[in-house]
Amino acid sequence: MTNILTKEQVNQFLTARKKAAILTATGVLLCILSSAPLLALISFARFSPSTPPLEIMISLGVIILLIIVATGVAFFIAANRHIKIYKKLEYEDCKLDEETTKQVQAQKEHYASTYTTMTIIATVLCIISAIPILCGAFFTPYLSGNQIDSLMTGLVAITLVLISIGVFFFVKNNTIEDGYDILLQVKDYSPKNKIGRKKMRKYATIYWLIATALYLGYSFVTENWEHSWIVWPIAGITYGIIEKLFSLKGNNLSSE
Repeated sequence: MTNILTKEQVNQFLTARKKAAILTATGVLLCILSSAPLLALISFARFSPSTPPLEIMISLGVIILLIIVATGVAFFIAANRHIKIYKKLEYEDCKLDEETTKQVQAQKEHYASTYTTMTIIATVLCIISAIPILCGAFFTPYLSGNQIDSLMTGLVAITLVLISIGVFFFVKNNTIEDGYDILLQVKDYSPKNKIGRKKMRKYATIYWLIATALYLGYSFVTENWEHSWIVWPIAGITYGIIEKLFSLKGNNLSSE
């Protein structure tokens, strides 16, 4: 199905996309950041004997984690409200008149410098996020085994803060940039790639619900909150791989 868009519809889509970009990026930031308070409380409780028992600090941290995740989900719902009516454009062909196409191309070119700057900032933050953990190695000769674990747990919290900010810029940046690509049907939103996205859409909600269940289930059963956060980057990478495989399959079917 081909969607023929007017200039007004295109402007409304791009405006909604920019609003959704901020909301979605904030939701992702909160979800990544949600484990940081818990890790910080665990580290603090182990280091300082004057704090409440570790069990109480973990319970408090889990409560904070759930509140932050719930807030993040609220941002996702708000973002979806803005772009819900335009969601089909990510999976179906769209057609613009020549004047509107040139307008979208000009806006994309104007955004290019902002896109580059934000990508650099996001990349730098994600790279330097490893520094806190690496710095912890300097203190290991002076600490016992339990103290090392406590220190590294606290440093992971700092790492998550840096990663969450970096990912915020990545998501915000790419959501806006993707808006132009959707309309122009280029890069990941070419007609062939949209086939893969349309197929993946059927399973996306189930996929992320399973990822959330695995994260919470594993964390509650093992109480290994300081390491279970790794579920999220793995889930994100796996989702991207599966979506790409669907796109490649769609390309093969289209070429036959």
